[in-house]
Amino acid sequence: MIEALVALFVLTLGVLGMAGIQTRTLVESRTSNARAIAVQMSDDLLDRMQANTPIRLNPPAVNPYVTGWGAAPTVGTDCFSVVCTGDELATFDLNQWKTTLGILLPEVDAHIFQSPGDPTQFGVLIGWSATQSKNESGASAAQASLFTDAVSVRDAQGLVGTGVAAVTCQAGLLCHLVYIRP
Repeated sequence: MIEALVALFVLTLGVLGMAGIQTRTLVESRTSNARAIAVQMSDDLLDRMQANTPIRLNPPAVNPYVTGWGAAPTVGTDCFSVVCTGDELATFDLNQWKTTLGILLPEVDAHIFQSPGDPTQFGVLIGWSATQSKNESGASAAQASLFTDAVSVRDAQGLVGTGVAAVTCQAGLLCHLVYIRP
């Protein structure tokens, strides 16, 4: 009887261990999927910027594709139905891009910035909420690196840096950083 109880206890521990592994695998799969979407959306933005010939060939001092955290997409001219200027097309592109981003990722936000050393290079920092962000505060330093992009580092406040002053990932978000050059 005792042998049966011990065997049942060992079996229970094995099943609980397998359930934990399955749960962690599901979380990592969701994170990988979100990163793949972030890469695809960065590529989509690159295509939009390349298609905007007036802005690409004659870039203004402040590029209209640059946007900060929390900047709501502006509804402007519908460039599908009328011919738009470069600035109108940029506003239309950002509206379409941010709307699509909001559909594909949970509680998403994005920050697009110009590289200070090269005005033809842009950083696209996309941040979204995820299940593991709640558990990240208790993670070790080695585990915390799994939650950030490889080129990003955490500062003393736990914010993800991009190597550009004043451009960091918002607290509570998982972020992916991609540099593009239209």
